[in-house]
Amino acid sequence: MQKNILLKNGIVLDPVLGKKQQRDIYIQDGKIVARKKFKGADVAVDVKGCLVMPGLIDFHSHVFYSGTEIGIDPDLSLIPQGVTTTVDAGSAGTANAECFLKNIVSQSKMRIKAFLNVCPSGLATMKYHENVDPQYWDESKLQKLLAEHKDILLGLKVRISKEIVGYLGIDVLIKAVVLAERLKTRLVVHVTDPPEGMARIAELLRPGDVLAHCYHGTGQTILDAAGKVLPKVREAQQRGVIMDAANGGNHWSFKVAERALAEGFAPDIISTDLTRKTLFQDPVFSLPYIMSKYLLLGMDLLDVVARCTSIPAQILEMDKQLGSLQEGFDADIAVFKLCDKYMCFTDTQKETRIGKTVLVPQMTIAGGEILYRNIAL
Repeated sequence: MQKNILLKNGIVLDPVLGKKQQRDIYIQDGKIVARKKFKGADVAVDVKGCLVMPGLIDFHSHVFYSGTEIGIDPDLSLIPQGVTTTVDAGSAGTANAECFLKNIVSQSKMRIKAFLNVCPSGLATMKYHENVDPQYWDESKLQKLLAEHKDILLGLKVRISKEIVGYLGIDVLIKAVVLAERLKTRLVVHVTDPPEGMARIAELLRPGDVLAHCYHGTGQTILDAAGKVLPKVREAQQRGVIMDAANGGNHWSFKVAERALAEGFAPDIISTDLTRKTLFQDPVFSLPYIMSKYLLLGMDLLDVVARCTSIPAQILEMDKQLGSLQEGFDADIAVFKLCDKYMCFTDTQKETRIGKTVLVPQMTIAGGEILYRNIAL
């Protein structure tokens, strides 16, 4: 239930304004309001010493928990971690999308968007990979679903790892791009262990398409033989191809991330690719855990926050209501403590690094409703 909420004395991080300042946040009727418009608090919480930021947007997750073997419950798993919006990355296809929309999206407290898998059955099972053969794609039903649910469905998803595409090779990606073009929608491409070099893949993608797992370390990566970011990959980002780090259990390398960041090649989005196998377990655990990895790598806190809030809000075309703590924005808010704690972080190649700070969730507010609160706050 919505109440008037006052968050007092917090250190507010607003990536849109580029500011970090101590101030109070006033919440009324599900929105952030100015102090002069606030009619008084039903609930007042002193968040002194805490970081107050926009609700996190996890742009790559798998939350079709009642219809796939990998899915997690978004409300139980993500809300306590400060996530108020998530994007499911192709768990459902044309055969089960209506079930996903009815049983997961419409029933969740948090906001859920999604990409449709080109494979009609999506990612139903972990026993074998989805069939990405273009002869089985259902273009007419994809078109119908995208039109009927354009407020939720963002585009298409395809995985092109060698073990998935097999003899079809890069042709799967070429045809997926053509399909997305015909449907006038964007495409997310899973690129770990690709059938061809990352330069070729980057060239094929259009502005607005998403290259998922940009820091993967399996097979051909975004780095050349000298450890430099491939020019074609850099050019793709510059012309609007979205680079999503999407950590995942098998898709993120310290060496690739470190070398790319050293060259100034940062991801546009930091997300998790959380599944039942990786929830609350290294090397993924949660979005705040992944964010803490980037603090270890030397990224500025406000830059990390932007890649989990304001930048994905822009991509979702919701940057007038999400991703900032300005007056009039939705009261989607995450409160954290930045704790001094030695933490051993692992990548998907089992390499480790020791961090000294970690973001610990304290409170999550979505649509003006407190959905999670640490007992000590």
